[in-house]
Amino acid sequence: MPPAADPRPGTGEYLGELAARIEGAGPPVVLLHGNSEDWSVFDAVIPLLDGFTTISLDSRGHGRSPRGNKALSLRQLAIDTCRAMLEYRARCAGGRPVTFGLIGFSDGANIGLEIAVHRPDLLAAQVLLGGNVTPAALRPLTNAGILVAYWATRVAGAVSAGARHRSQVLGLMVGQPNVTRAQLEAVSVPTMVMVGQRDVVPRRESQRVAQLIPGAEWVELTGQGHMLPRSAPKLVAELASGFLGPRLVGG
Repeated sequence: MPPAADPRPGTGEYLGELAARIEGAGPPVVLLHGNSEDWSVFDAVIPLLDGFTTISLDSRGHGRSPRGNKALSLRQLAIDTCRAMLEYRARCAGGRPVTFGLIGFSDGANIGLEIAVHRPDLLAAQVLLGGNVTPAALRPLTNAGILVAYWATRVAGAVSAGARHRSQVLGLMVGQPNVTRAQLEAVSVPTMVMVGQRDVVPRRESQRVAQLIPGAEWVELTGQGHMLPRSAPKLVAELASGFLGPRLVGG
């Protein structure tokens, strides 16, 4: 098990099984990275999120978080994240029933949507960057590239532990996510759906998600691709702060 010491701002400690970096002061906002990444994808965004406590997490099997012996799935990663949030509430918020803001990028957005579907009581609001609700929602060339990499690493995994781990991580994008229309229509968490104009998630897909989630906002960043936290950190921070702030005051 990871060390149980309380997280300190700017250091890599643990919440539950997940490596965590906690910085700033104010209502808590969880940041979730994408597939094969770690919390550093938000390095340029975090300093611009003034007025919030940012809780950056490395997902299971990513960054400093251990792989463990549980099957990798978006549902399991969402469960891990919920446990980290509950531990933050118990250890760092004095047990107060605070609710969280969430900024999820790519697979992190998909994890955030899992939480909004199954544990909405934990979230005050969420911003989803470049997420998708089915594998088919991605552009065909993107899907093809994922499948080629997945099967190549799966074959290599017969003789390489590193390739085997890589195939399991890539497998999070093969056959997942699978969020239904009914689940989207039942989401009660205030949601902003944000994508780049040239995102791997086509406009029609992200617009559809925003239309199905009651009251959701849809934002497209002109001239941007998929990697919004790195290519447009100022815009991401400004839009996320403006959306989350009023919903997290006093949280």
